[in-house]
Amino acid sequence: MKLEKLNPSVKAFTVLLSVILLSFQYIIELNVGVFLTSILLLVFFSDAKIKRIVIILIPAFIAAFGLFMMGLYYAKGSAVELEEISNISNVPFAVRAAASRNLTTALQLSTRLLSYAGLGILFALTTNGDDFVKSMIHQCHLSPKFAYGILAAFHLMPNMVSEYKAVLTAYEVRGMKQSFISLKVIFTMLVNSIRWSECVAMAMESKGFSGKNDRTYLEVTKVRWYDVLLSLITLTTISTAMFILR
Repeated sequence: MKLEKLNPSVKAFTVLLSVILLSFQYIIELNVGVFLTSILLLVFFSDAKIKRIVIILIPAFIAAFGLFMMGLYYAKGSAVELEEISNISNVPFAVRAAASRNLTTALQLSTRLLSYAGLGILFALTTNGDDFVKSMIHQCHLSPKFAYGILAAFHLMPNMVSEYKAVLTAYEVRGMKQSFISLKVIFTMLVNSIRWSECVAMAMESKGFSGKNDRTYLEVTKVRWYDVLLSLITLTTISTAMFILR
């Protein structure tokens, strides 16, 4: 079964509780296990492309490496004495890392970030935005007025990108060279975006949309037995691993 078929609200609830559980522990093995499990689930039980997974993971690994170096050299309890700082560049990195009492702290920080990144990517790449908003309406009782407002803004984002490129091209045609990030171009794009939002609001009102809850829906998301089962298995596994590995 593909992860895309799971109820988005239950999936979000499971990921949120998993992150909260992981925030109360400092177990390196559990963090690594959660990260690897998330990636394996994406590869074998979702429609996510491996190339896309790798591209998204690059910033996560960079941030994790930064936390690792910070925890290794700047956390409290370092084994490096003050008089050794001037000559520390002459000591091989492997020796410094092995001799540092901060190695465990560095691994805890970096692996925790990777576990958070794995869970976040797992949710993001297996959840459709429209389905998530629909699930928020039916399972979380979100007001349709806010839900459809979020959907309208979400679907306007590609138009804003196209409009930005069009405005940038228009300035270049007039001989007014602008940088890729220009306040003039951004301001023009935002003005057009406001016009689009007004048109969307008028269209929703003309179709009789009032934002009331007593309305019919073409598609109604439901919580099925396997959604609850997988959520319980995930949370129970993490809780059990925390108890065993502590």
